[in-house]
Amino acid sequence: MKILISCLLVVLSFTGVAQEFEIAASKYPYYNIIEWKGMGAILMSKDPSGNTKQVNLTLVGDQTTSIWDQKFNPKSEEFYFISSENARYVYFLDNLEPENGKIYFNQLNSAGNVKSTNVFIGNAIKSLGGIDYNDLELINIVVTDKALVHHFRYQDKKEKAIVEIATFITHHNFKCYAAILGSTPEANLKKDDDIGQWDYVGFTDDKIVFAARDKMDKQIGWTVKEYSSKGVAGPSLFINAPKGLIPVENIGFGTTGKYYLKGSTTMDKGLLSFINGKYYMVGGQKKESGAELTLYELENNEWKELNSMKLNYFIEKKTLSLGIYPMNEGIGYHLDHNGYDKASMITFDPKVEVAHNTFTERTIYNPSSVFNRKERKEFCVELPDRVLTFDTEQLGKEGDVKFTLEKK
Repeated sequence: MKILISCLLVVLSFTGVAQEFEIAASKYPYYNIIEWKGMGAILMSKDPSGNTKQVNLTLVGDQTTSIWDQKFNPKSEEFYFISSENARYVYFLDNLEPENGKIYFNQLNSAGNVKSTNVFIGNAIKSLGGIDYNDLELINIVVTDKALVHHFRYQDKKEKAIVEIATFITHHNFKCYAAILGSTPEANLKKDDDIGQWDYVGFTDDKIVFAARDKMDKQIGWTVKEYSSKGVAGPSLFINAPKGLIPVENIGFGTTGKYYLKGSTTMDKGLLSFINGKYYMVGGQKKESGAELTLYELENNEWKELNSMKLNYFIEKKTLSLGIYPMNEGIGYHLDHNGYDKASMITFDPKVEVAHNTFTERTIYNPSSVFNRKERKEFCVELPDRVLTFDTEQLGKEGDVKFTLEKK
């Protein structure tokens, strides 16, 4: 009897560590999988013949059955998945650039409910002073907890300045609001690389934050502004920058418009993030021990170094291309420099080990992949106390598909 009990305990311990389960086949083969960070993995299926544009969604998480099934109808075969850490909604955009001033999209909430609509942003932009939405350059699209946010630039030829504009489409009623983030003389941008243009840096609750490199009282840093989801300006502040930051090309990372809009990269010195009510900064630096990526947290208006990653192959004459994705565990990044083209993370806790995986386009749709060393075919999702794993070689094939749940 003791031997039998011992054997049962061993079996139970193994099943508690790793459990394989199947998700039933859809009407059509699953052709893609994307991660909704914090929620799980979304399997996607559609008619391979193209007779219908309908896309079917199946959410898989920390249980051995699907959580919900849903569907939406994009306008065309190409659409854009927009998501962020801690946002309760994700969007499938039909268009990045406005079409006759309209944004077309399918909104998906955490309960699996889909709303398909379009929003005209022209009136909100016109309220800022007669600016024509056709003259705007799209820089970024992000989703926050309260709104879908578009960031535009406008060349004011009369004033010879670059004007930065944000629109805010609220999740619950799809009303559009707009705000002018700032205006920078073109001459200042050309002659001083410590003066920069505006960038979205993050959100917490209904605080949506933008920042631009700036100078104040001979100090170099960032001017930071907060907005609500209705475009109402909140507090602004100036944050000093650590010294000796290496210029980086901000290439965008994660499921944001900045990644999809390949031509909107900018040169920056340090990349700010705002998540869970705190400011962080990731920047390249040269130290006595060599070049490194350094993660700082702003504490009492002073930068506190949290963690770093050595840049073993750094060459100063070659561009350091860096994109970041703020997560609850740290700042995920894509670093492309001198043959190193990897996705990884600098964690808030320096004791936590992370993987350096080869960057692929699938990495964009699988932010959790930086937590584990994996093969290209593996898709890993970090859940609160488990890891969900999927072999992407199953995609495009008829029949059920298998997942594995493992305890951390």
